Amino acid sequence: MVVVVVVVVVIAKQMVKERQDITGSNHLKGVLGKVIVDEKCIKDSRKKYMEKLINEENGWDHRISAGVNEEPADCIRVNEVAAALKKMKRHKA
Repeated sequence: MVVVVVVVVVIAKQMVKERQDITGSNHLKGVLGKVIVDEKCIKDSRKKYMEKLINEENGWDHRISAGVNEEPADCIRVNEVAAALKKMKRHKA
């Protein structure tokens, strides 16, 4: 009886551990190649990296073109919405 309870507790702990999200890491390699372990420095390094990515200009060869659609947009009718809702599965996000 005791062995069964211990096994159930071990399995329950394992299930809880598997369902946890990974929220952060305890180390990161910086720009200069040094390993950063301080949480504040890791956040600063990630912030600088994301700012660099966002502000970086990317090359573009101007080969892609898109035409302008000047026609009026089609109205969505109530029966179209009702049909789409009927196709959806219940209790799904």
